[in-house]
Amino acid sequence: MNENKKTISFLAVALIAVAIATFTSPTKRDPSAKPNLMGQALFESFDPRSVTGIEIVEVDNEDIQSKSIEVTQTDKGWFIRRPGKADYPANADNQLKDVASILFDLRIIDQAGEGAGEHAKFGVINPSKADPTESGIGRLIHLKNSSGSNLASLIIGQEVEGLPSTYFVRKPEQNAVFRVEVRNARDVSSKFVDWVEQDFLDLDKWKIRQVTLDNYDVNLAQGQINRTSNPLVLNFADSKWSLTGSDLKENEELDKEVLDAMKDALDDLEIIDVERKPEILVKNLEQGREFFSNLRDSNNQAVVQSLQQKGFYTIAAQDAAGQTVPKVVSNKGEVLVGMESGVEYVLRFGEIYRGPEEDENSSGNSRYIYAFARVNESLLSPPQLEALPSTDGAQGPEGDKGPVAKPGSPPDFTPPTPPPSITPPPPPAGAKSKKAKVSAATADQNSSSQQDAEAVKKNAEKDAEIARINASNARKQKEYDDKVAKARQRANELNQNLAGWYYVISNDVYEKIRLERNSFVTSKDNPEVVLPDEVSASHILISYKGADRADSKITRNKQAAKKEAERIRGLIVNDGKDFAQMAKEHSDGPSGPKGGDLGKFKFEVMAKPFSEAAFALEKDEVSEVVETGFGFHVIKRTE
Repeated sequence: MNENKKTISFLAVALIAVAIATFTSPTKRDPSAKPNLMGQALFESFDPRSVTGIEIVEVDNEDIQSKSIEVTQTDKGWFIRRPGKADYPANADNQLKDVASILFDLRIIDQAGEGAGEHAKFGVINPSKADPTESGIGRLIHLKNSSGSNLASLIIGQEVEGLPSTYFVRKPEQNAVFRVEVRNARDVSSKFVDWVEQDFLDLDKWKIRQVTLDNYDVNLAQGQINRTSNPLVLNFADSKWSLTGSDLKENEELDKEVLDAMKDALDDLEIIDVERKPEILVKNLEQGREFFSNLRDSNNQAVVQSLQQKGFYTIAAQDAAGQTVPKVVSNKGEVLVGMESGVEYVLRFGEIYRGPEEDENSSGNSRYIYAFARVNESLLSPPQLEALPSTDGAQGPEGDKGPVAKPGSPPDFTPPTPPPSITPPPPPAGAKSKKAKVSAATADQNSSSQQDAEAVKKNAEKDAEIARINASNARKQKEYDDKVAKARQRANELNQNLAGWYYVISNDVYEKIRLERNSFVTSKDNPEVVLPDEVSASHILISYKGADRADSKITRNKQAAKKEAERIRGLIVNDGKDFAQMAKEHSDGPSGPKGGDLGKFKFEVMAKPFSEAAFALEKDEVSEVVETGFGFHVIKRTE
């Protein structure tokens, strides 16, 4: 090996040695460097099914006050507990599931801060300890087990910009702030309405058949109600309204827009708050009894006072048995809503509701309502029973049709007519010859046999017809009786929920429901608006689970769909977002990928509420949120 090769070999070995020394020698750690926590669990593992209590604390930005709510599992289900108020079922769709599992298996993305001085910047100041006027206060959630111990607690701060569903968070007992993906974080709310099924009537406006407006008031001195006019009965069929109880003049007509808005308001009647009724009222209404035989008992004066404080009173009335008993009435009258099922809602409106000063309803923009359900058989079409043929050939009470089977009674049965006697008549005086007598007797016997056969045949035909009619009438009667039974079952189910509570509703909705005659009867002198033959429009559909043709992947409920549609409309109308782009991103309809474009269409092609809204728009105008059986629409007229 020459010298050059030796030199190169030594150099190579030296370089390898240096490299080994470099990579194997210990490195100095930068004391200021943060540990890499990416992917680590924020909490020790726990079973979401072991969560039996949820507590949420936050600051109401409108009232600038700290508020809290506690939701607890009992042997009867989950209930909302609020100081000074009765427990109410936490029955909002998916709310419990989403919140109870919200802290399960949270993974750290990275650490955003570590000092208390940075908490306001990330919005993670503890709301249970902070001054409500401070900025940067977060929402605190505690998940508890059956012993009351915390399974996990977290303060959720601001959402990380550019990272959907990612928030700055920290544990209440620690200063470190992390970025974490927290799904359903918006469900963490201390508001009562976010935890309950607000649609307490469970009423479908498409199935309303009759609305009765009984605008009486109460004369407390005389213990009776005063009416200045008869109740107004509005019937709805084939998309048209008609009025009974008050004749329309030649130049008068019903204002369909006002009446449709009333129907919408009934469908949108939502809980703002609730208060528990006295138990005697609860038990009566749960059993479907509107009258109260024992309210006059001196022991029940607290019940009467409870009613009066909310604008409800008791007067003497006759029950179904003719007995004089107390009946609950309202100083603001009542509205009866008849459904096609035969169920009738009774809505009695009370006084303005004012909660405590810290309550969100203390402004007085809400009102009590006393509601229950009953069966009104007049809403159901009675069975059209066929008449039975008469038994003796004479006309029955319905002409030649014979007697008619009546609803509610077993169909009549007519026994077959017995065959006529075949005993030959006595021979006349001056009898003929024996042969002639035999011939005559034979002829008479043949004629009688023929008549007998015809009579038997007619009677058999009549018996068969009677049997057919009886079977048909029995089937029709059973179908009617089944409808009544189903209506009674539905009314009972509704009353199990409605009986226990005075509900609080928006006063704005109340004013759309309790209408006077002059608010929906207008003059025909107004010129009629002429609609175009067809229009072009685009729409954004927000569907919900159970809506017509809803995709199986859609899990949001009806209430959430409506709120989402209103949010998207606000982004378009108020924030200038592009309609077509919003349709592509959010619409659940098949036109979504095309920016919601529906092209040209005639009025009758689309669902009626959709067409009414679309044809009323000006070009480039965006509608309010419109509801159809498919969900909630935001519509833009394009031509």
